[in-house]
Amino acid sequence: MARQKERSSRQRQAAPRHPLLVYYNLGKRYRSPGILLILIGLLAFLPSLIPDLENDWAEPRDLAIVGGVLVVVGLIFWLFARLAMRRAYVQANPDVLVVQTPFRRTPISYRRVKIAQPVQVGQVFPKKELKGMGKPLLRPLLTTTAVELQVKSWPGSQRRLRRMLGTHLFSPRSDAWIFIVPDYSALIRQIDTAIQRKIEAERGTASGYEDPFERLKYYQAG
Repeated sequence: MARQKERSSRQRQAAPRHPLLVYYNLGKRYRSPGILLILIGLLAFLPSLIPDLENDWAEPRDLAIVGGVLVVVGLIFWLFARLAMRRAYVQANPDVLVVQTPFRRTPISYRRVKIAQPVQVGQVFPKKELKGMGKPLLRPLLTTTAVELQVKSWPGSQRRLRRMLGTHLFSPRSDAWIFIVPDYSALIRQIDTAIQRKIEAERGTASGYEDPFERLKYYQAG
């Protein structure tokens, strides 16, 4: 019973998730090729199922093998696209800021944060400097406003974080994260609120102050 109450309280405290639009765009790029490969792979199975579709240039068994490979590759692309579009977000929890990407969860202590401020994506990533994958991922977002989270330190090697999470989550001009989300102002407010509550909680602990609602646990225990 106590575990259920604790779990429900944590769920109530969970902050909204802000989708990372860079990963959303990445997922869209992989989704269409994945679906196309799956469809082509399924078509390759037809000669094995319908004798009238057999031909002289390829055996049905060979086509089925090729089709199976295409279906597997297409499923991998489709699953990655789904993860990138639905499982990449930023969440300002009360205790820690979470950066979730399809295959990695990175917690950021609020003690590392200097300031969270709005910035135009085109100012951080100029259109003329976009190369490779950065063009299709960032070009549709250049006129939007992102959250620039300036930090005092990084939760690990910055080079490794860039390699694991992608370079487009980091500012090329300063020690800062760049979060391109649908509602930048809400994320900034939530980060500022979480930092303020963290500071007040630490001050209360240092001074020996205890929240009145927290004191009730002693009466309930008694």
